[in-house]
Amino acid sequence: MRFNLQQRLQSLRMVAGLAAFLKNPTELESVFGVARSLQGSPLASQMQRHLLENPAMAALVAEGWRPAPIDMAQLAALPEGSLGRTYAEQLQRLNLTPDSLIDPRPISSPAEYITHRLRETHDIIHVLTGFGIDGPGELGLQAFNLAQVRSPLAVLLIFGGLLGTLQDDEPLEPLLRALARGFAMGLEARCLITFKLEEGWERPLADWRRELGLPETPLA
Repeated sequence: MRFNLQQRLQSLRMVAGLAAFLKNPTELESVFGVARSLQGSPLASQMQRHLLENPAMAALVAEGWRPAPIDMAQLAALPEGSLGRTYAEQLQRLNLTPDSLIDPRPISSPAEYITHRLRETHDIIHVLTGFGIDGPGELGLQAFNLAQVRSPLAVLLIFGGLLGTLQDDEPLEPLLRALARGFAMGLEARCLITFKLEEGWERPLADWRRELGLPETPLA
């Protein structure tokens, strides 16, 4: 068997990232650490290849479309029940700013475009799917992401979440129900990251959900 040093190092980075996540599963930086451990891996390349086979994703990448900078005050002034206002309210509850969620690195390849798109739409997809930001909600959203985009990050976070729950001897049923719902929703819905969601901040959530094939009144 040929010793592949690069693959071994990649595996070690993934294990180290997952270990850090298990220590601080609620910290945003620990999630970003797991994501960084996957950059350049064969699993990430497989996800990117899968997404670029989607004509809508390929068109978005070819166009090089980027969302306008997010103005929280403008979003908060939108009608109640709109995508933008609901998104702004969620970030305010979490004491987050758009700058903390947007990847600041420049985009120079399709792979980097996909990385940006996944990160900048994460909390928008929380709003659209209705999954909460608690443990079951986060795992439900990761199940949704796995079904939609074959995300290796989702696999690691789901594994880490389940393992942490077992280690802490906490109830498993809420996580399993959220995972089942996330998988089902992800398989039924259109691929959310291929839509210019940020150009429709003012649209009611119900309108977006109908177009995307999501339940109009989702429950986490």
